[in-house]
Amino acid sequence: MTMNKLGLHMLVHTPEWNEAGARRVFQSAAKIGYDFVEVLIFDPHTVDVPMTARLSKEYGIGVATGLCGKLSADLSNPDPVVARRGEEWVAQAIRVTRDMGATMLGGPSFSAVHRYGLAPSEHARERAVEAYRRLAKQAEAAGVRIGLEALNRYESNFINTVDQAADFCRKVGSDALFVHGDMFHMNIEEGDIPAALLRVKDLLGYVHVAESHRGYLGTGNTDWAAFFGALARAGYDGPITFESFSPSLLGPDLAGLIALWRDHWTDPDDVAAKALSFMREHIRAANAAAVAVAA
Repeated sequence: MTMNKLGLHMLVHTPEWNEAGARRVFQSAAKIGYDFVEVLIFDPHTVDVPMTARLSKEYGIGVATGLCGKLSADLSNPDPVVARRGEEWVAQAIRVTRDMGATMLGGPSFSAVHRYGLAPSEHARERAVEAYRRLAKQAEAAGVRIGLEALNRYESNFINTVDQAADFCRKVGSDALFVHGDMFHMNIEEGDIPAALLRVKDLLGYVHVAESHRGYLGTGNTDWAAFFGALARAGYDGPITFESFSPSLLGPDLAGLIALWRDHWTDPDDVAAKALSFMREHIRAANAAAVAVAA
């Protein structure tokens, strides 16, 4: 049995990716025992790439990146000018990811985190497929893969389920794209989470682990045994990142963006340490059960 690489999302510690904030994340990850940190790229044109690469090397902790679109640079927008800005936004993030020393760019790069009022048009979807075909070629040249994170209906109208993410990847037709599953969003959108994971096992490349209320793992309504059991049965050996948020730490703008109004924790090191132990325990148990069934 092998253990998945386990990551710590930067927003557990800081919403600001400057020297002080980044060092807190890397220090915590190294002390607790995480393998890598996920850097959420708020703006690929201004993020401090050399600092990130330097701290990653200093602490011996890897990096993955995440990216959201924005309303003014939105690949799902029917306006071709806005959509083209969205494509350039992702292209720059690919270069940033490469220069940080990372090989994986996840997140909902296809749209803003926003409650859209209408479904995207078929023309916009087709144009987005063509854009990601071009982006996939750039990603391949950079040694980077792009994950498409399915978001719940209140945060995106473009890809809400892992099946939709997998369908989009297949339409693009490049190994540079993969499905990015997030347990928080899956809890809202998927009818049968284990079945959904098994359906996309050939394309699943990254997983976010978050409790149903985005607090301590194991304190919500998530069936974690079923979730990790499905990953084990799917043979998933890719990276898994713990993601949890505190509104008092995020600040009002970010907390309001994701409608997070209650503090489920106040100590980021404690929630991160307990999450790592929780994930390791469930991965071991799920792998052992899968081996026993196979035997």
